[in-house]
Formats: sequence, C-alpha cells, structure tokens
Amino acid sequence: VLRIVRFLRALRTLVNHLTSTIKSLVWAFILLFIIIYLFAVSFTQATTTHVRDWSLRMPADSQSTEPLLKYWSTVPRSMFTLFKAITGGISWDDAAY
Repeated sequence: VLRIVRFLRALRTLVNHLTSTIKSLVWAFILLFIIIYLFAVSFTQATTTHVRDWSLRMPADSQSTEPLLKYWSTVPRSMFTLFKAITGGISWDDAAY
C-alpha cells in the first residue's frame, strides 16, 4: 500500500508539471497567432493597395499581380502563407516574389 501511495504522489507531481507546461504552450501559440495575424493584416493591406494602384495604371496587365493575389489576397490566405513560410511548407522566395 505504501508503494502505491508513493507512486500516486509522483504521478500527481508529474501531472501538475505537465498541466503547467501545457498552459505555457497554449500562451505561446496564442502569441504566435496574434503575431501572424498582425503581419497578415499588414501584408494583405499592402497587397490590395498595390494591386488596386497597379490596375488603375495598367488595366490590361493582371498577370503581374497574379502571384501576389495567390498568396496575399485575403487575411486567412495571408495567415496560411505566413504559417507555411514559418514551418517550411513554402519557400519565402515563392511567396515574396
């Protein structure tokens, strides 16, 4: 019986440490999400402004803005592009040019 009590005490300590670690991990993911969101909003705004100005100057030339719209046309798409660039799913060169 004493061994079981000692084992449960160690198990309780392990579970407490795991839950505190998971709390820190969740806060890190929330911070990462906020940073990605802020950059996605700014990149989307810059892209839509550039495409709008470009279409006013060169209305027939939509091929040069097509790569921009592929990666940065909406905020969720921009967030996904940034996530892929961070995790290695896409080369930053492909998304930037």
